[in-house]
Amino acid sequence: MKTTKQEYRQFLNNNFKNIKIKTPLFFNWDHHGLRFNLQKGETDTDEYFTEVLKRATTIFESVFENTDNIFIILLEYKYKRRKIKFNNYVFKQIEALKQSEVIYYKEYRLYEPNKFDIRNIAIIKTTAKKVNYGNIFKAIAHTDFAAQEPRLDKYGVLTSKEVYFLNIDKRLIFHMYDDRGLDIISADKEILTSIYKKHHSWLLDVNREKMDKKFE
Repeated sequence: MKTTKQEYRQFLNNNFKNIKIKTPLFFNWDHHGLRFNLQKGETDTDEYFTEVLKRATTIFESVFENTDNIFIILLEYKYKRRKIKFNNYVFKQIEALKQSEVIYYKEYRLYEPNKFDIRNIAIIKTTAKKVNYGNIFKAIAHTDFAAQEPRLDKYGVLTSKEVYFLNIDKRLIFHMYDDRGLDIISADKEILTSIYKKHHSWLLDVNREKMDKKFE
């Protein structure tokens, strides 16, 4: 019987060979990807964050069903701490999560080619229905706004956190990077084509031409 980490590695190897799970996800995968704009109106207002959350959750629910098996990957810059704390905000949004269900490891030189670039990684295998993804998206959206709560990361770049949702059944990866946007990549063009058509007006304009050529 495979461990969660072995299943995760096999999933990546079978569907996203040689990819590194890091931002910007859209540019790390040369095949099928979408990049969405979550912004509308003046930033740091209630209306702004309402629209960001609406777009993020709507897109997520277009590609994740409650019964889908998923991996959640939480990545954090290693700053003194040996591993990610179990009482962190993301873990609290996963129903009845046990410590034994979290797999920890480290990634070296993920962003910078030096010995100081060490990332603590946590892997959780669960189902989409057990995750309060709306709260996670809200915290991601608030990260760069000191007056907003909750925030995914309160301490700046050195401890920046990233959350990735890997849909095992649909062979795709979803990453909301901040209040500005989110990326989805897939091993299956057909799955993303329907999302491209459904949410075409929310595509990020600066990358729209590239996506139009791929999916039209």
